[in-house]
Amino acid sequence: MERTPISKKLRFDIFKRDMFCCQYCGKTPPQTTLEVDHIIPVKLGGQNLVDNLITSCFDCNRGKAANPLTTLPQQTSDKAFILKEKEDQYKAYQKLQKLVNDRVNKETEMVEIIFKRYFEDKIFSERFKTGTVKQFIIKRGYQEIAQAMEVACGKIHNAEQALKYFCGICWNKINGKSY
Repeated sequence: MERTPISKKLRFDIFKRDMFCCQYCGKTPPQTTLEVDHIIPVKLGGQNLVDNLITSCFDCNRGKAANPLTTLPQQTSDKAFILKEKEDQYKAYQKLQKLVNDRVNKETEMVEIIFKRYFEDKIFSERFKTGTVKQFIIKRGYQEIAQAMEVACGKIHNAEQALKYFCGICWNKINGKSY
């Protein structure tokens, strides 16, 4: 039987379907080079159809050669399920991280608004905002950090000194001390 080449699109579709993972041994790039293997070899009448193609690493494909694969290894479907589950969990985790980051950014802005009520012409440096206030909020929550800013600005009437006092209050809270 004459062998017709597998198109690049079909090859890529098979790789995507199999999550760029050798369906025999589980290797993935860059650890290995992937190929598309025929479940029923062309030599035995197999065609370039999606249901007859599988992702294989170079070594597994050479090991199988032109022998027919009458059944997929049990682990193949298990691996595909596990990989899909991992991917879904990763996407859900990324989505949650974005929500948390957006919330913390908004709360950081709200802490700066408290500061600006006392010191109208002052703003947080980007480093202070993202490196300090944001971390305090992550560690102790918005309510405690907002309260610390209110206390610091209410007691100290110099912006720079108020921020230092604010940081002291926050570190005491983090370390379990009262201010």
